[in-house]
Amino acid sequence: MANPQEFDVIIVGAGPAGLSCAKHLSGSGLSVLMLEKSSDVGKKICSGEITRKVLPDPSKVFTGAQEWKTVTVGTAKGATAITYDRPFLWTVGRYEFESYLKKSVDAEIRFLEKVVSITPDFVETDKGRYGYKYLVGADGSFSHVRKYLGLPMEHVAGWAFHYVVENPAHEFRVCWLPKIFPYGYGYVMSKNKNATMVGGAMTGKGVGIKELAPRVKKWVEEEFMFDTSKLKCEAFRGNADYRGWRFEKGGKKIYLAGDAAGLLNPVTTEGIYYAVTSGEGVARHICGDPQGACIMAKMERTHMGQVLLFDLFNNHMLPFCYIAEWAFTNPEKGIKRFFFDKIFWMFMDR
Repeated sequence: MANPQEFDVIIVGAGPAGLSCAKHLSGSGLSVLMLEKSSDVGKKICSGEITRKVLPDPSKVFTGAQEWKTVTVGTAKGATAITYDRPFLWTVGRYEFESYLKKSVDAEIRFLEKVVSITPDFVETDKGRYGYKYLVGADGSFSHVRKYLGLPMEHVAGWAFHYVVENPAHEFRVCWLPKIFPYGYGYVMSKNKNATMVGGAMTGKGVGIKELAPRVKKWVEEEFMFDTSKLKCEAFRGNADYRGWRFEKGGKKIYLAGDAAGLLNPVTTEGIYYAVTSGEGVARHICGDPQGACIMAKMERTHMGQVLLFDLFNNHMLPFCYIAEWAFTNPEKGIKRFFFDKIFWMFMDR
């Protein structure tokens, strides 16, 4: 076989983490290749919602971005709508957001090119071989790069399963239903500006679609009276099992960003902010900027706190699980509202 084409940096995955990394490598003088198995950006099936952590005011960047000021929180006892005086989320769509990032990328992007194997000398795809000095895994929960590093996914890794309603979302709802979704929750949120996702998420080492899908089906049919046989369904895996972001194998420097690294908020499943920020951190580190390691250290600390909260609130042997249910049940005023607001904005703004 012919000698591999050489690049300074190969980024596997052209989602938010990979595009952010490539964006911050632009103008560095390094040759950068992005490998993406899909035909274009924005193909991931999860939500296209972003917070102000990603952009201070998305409505100034994306025409028609839908802003959310009301969150509906529910338990088995009912649902309560909480309205704030400022937006906490904007629906922009995955394709629109990733296309926005792509505009600032000068790397070579090769779509429809799936990674087959990785060695210390090259990355092999179904179309060729490419040598590298630095390898960045930004290829999501089923990361080839993470697998090459031999990192497991055991703690706080799970699945989401939902039905797609082809109408714009009229509410942003999160439901604390430990009897239906143990170690998880139910949700209603935007897929994009024209479609709504209604489903549930669960974590755990043994959790899979076979266990989650029937629970979601029953809940969606009973709670929302949908005929699920007429709706499209989707599933995706989330990974919050963080085990580091920089590694060395075979004498080569290897990095992980976003979902591939396990940098996902296990409480809210927000991933775009962590993908974009970790992609920037990795790129800065590759370029020799000390700020890169500082960014990643901050992400590590934030993630550790989020995992701790997730574990506490989902441990039925501890009182925190019941505190969460208490806080989610009709938190309209008083100490409940104070407690809910503190937790809510901590996750939205930090």
